[in-house]
Amino acid sequence: MDQTLVTRLFDRGMIEQAYPLVSARAPGMTLDRWTRFALPQVAARAGEPPHGLMAVQNQAGYILGMFAFAVREDLNEGRVLAIENVMVPNMPGRDMIWATVVDAVDRLATMNGCRAILADLPEERNSGDGEAAWAAPFLARCGYVLKANRALKRLRPNPVSAIVFPAMHTSR
Repeated sequence: MDQTLVTRLFDRGMIEQAYPLVSARAPGMTLDRWTRFALPQVAARAGEPPHGLMAVQNQAGYILGMFAFAVREDLNEGRVLAIENVMVPNMPGRDMIWATVVDAVDRLATMNGCRAILADLPEERNSGDGEAAWAAPFLARCGYVLKANRALKRLRPNPVSAIVFPAMHTSR
């Protein structure tokens, strides 16, 4: 993959556009069920903890990867950025897509004053095959500590006051 990738917060128009990626990673997922999951993620309101869906897109605007995120309080780690539903297809350029996801997650965590990143890993990661088996070693190389079906990356304390990620506003 010889191109620049960008990350972008989802808007309502991207929900249907992302469905082919979602259905490829979760074959039983219907468009209706995906839409019911995604709509609250893209309709965040001011005052809510920052959360949403982030897309990795190529220059033509195709969604090549995505993840859900939410800022929350963790009993052990304090303010954390929780990452779930990471979808990166097994295709040429997968390393570049994953690197773009990891960079975006690091930026989101820093912008939101998080002390750590908690990333959920698929349960089948220990089976030795598929995307899950590939993702865990990649995250480990990026500074994450693997714990059961989660990966944790602690961040250095930021002496600057936290910058809160702006809430997503969409037109109705």
